[in-house]
Amino acid sequence: MSDALNRENESFFRRTATQARANPAALGIAAVFLLLLLAGIVPRVLARIELARDARLAEGALPRVAVTPPKAAPSSQLSLPGSAQPFQQAVLYARVSGYLDKRLVDIGDVVKAGALLAQISAPELDQQLAQAKADQGKAEADLEFARSSLRRFEEADKDGAIAKEDLDQRRNAVRTAEATVKAEKATVAGLAEQQGFERVVAPFDGIVTERHVDTGALITAGGGSNTPLFALAQTSTLRVYVNVPQAFVDDLVVGKPVKIHTRTLPGREFTGTVARTAGSLDIATRTMLTEVDIPNAEGALKAGMYLQVDFQADLVGPRWRVPASAVIFDGAGTQLAIVDADNTLRLRKVLLGRDFGDEIEISSGINGDEKIVTTPSAALTDGTKVEPVQPKAPDQPIPHGIPPRI
Repeated sequence: MSDALNRENESFFRRTATQARANPAALGIAAVFLLLLLAGIVPRVLARIELARDARLAEGALPRVAVTPPKAAPSSQLSLPGSAQPFQQAVLYARVSGYLDKRLVDIGDVVKAGALLAQISAPELDQQLAQAKADQGKAEADLEFARSSLRRFEEADKDGAIAKEDLDQRRNAVRTAEATVKAEKATVAGLAEQQGFERVVAPFDGIVTERHVDTGALITAGGGSNTPLFALAQTSTLRVYVNVPQAFVDDLVVGKPVKIHTRTLPGREFTGTVARTAGSLDIATRTMLTEVDIPNAEGALKAGMYLQVDFQADLVGPRWRVPASAVIFDGAGTQLAIVDADNTLRLRKVLLGRDFGDEIEISSGINGDEKIVTTPSAALTDGTKVEPVQPKAPDQPIPHGIPPRI
């Protein structure tokens, strides 16, 4: 059967050759078809051979990881928004009821401590004080009479002409009169103190920021729901309140100068001082309230302004920056994949500091001489043997061979 098949194939080729000699155009078409067929098959065969070779090499190769050393994190400027508030501020209410007799200041007026702001007329209080003074005079006259009566009884008692009971009554009358005088004096002093509140004075140097009354207005004593008279703010020094994130609270030093600027005054820079801190973090925001004092004698800055405060953060202990892609976040916490001296991969827990976008600060956990895996994969576990390689620059060609596992 095989011989018959060979004879048949030989006969087919003989006929094909005879037809090709008889038709040269067909021969050319067949040659072109054969070349195209070889051009499509040969590259695929070569690619498969090379892929098989790479697979055989990869079976015995170590995982290649790109590594980089950590960079030292220098002291840097920390810029945070803040709100300017007066160094002192007070809302002034009336302490006596009456009518506003005089109003001597208005909003925007600069006043000194003790300056008269308004005068309240309280005739009922004045009458009460006058009556209290009269009652005091009467009590003092009663006291003087009781004392003189006691002296006469004591002189008569030397001759034994006065009963002891009468003498005791005179002595008790003197003590009662003395107590009455003290009570009347206290009443007079209290009313006189209240009468002093008819003069509304500034408690400190500052500027009048609010005025709610005019001359002739009915004034009711007390605060709460009652209308205040004035609001006063001391703006020669401003307090700027800044909420500092947890990562930076240890870097700030009380007494250290800071720079302040605002968009409303472009090109101007002000100097302040870190005055005090709250000493604890806000549970909701994990920030610590920090107060910066700014001299403002010229009044260029206004209370209520939003300011930008530039702190010079002095790092506490050495800190390092690593690529953000190098940090591993999992159930074990924050870790870095580090290649040790014998090319073994180790996972090490670290504490993070500031986030700079493409880089993250490491506040503790490394010494600075480690080889950090730039982008560790989930397949790499602690104790894996690896081949560390330095990452290539973008303009350098990638070497031929097994691509690194990053």
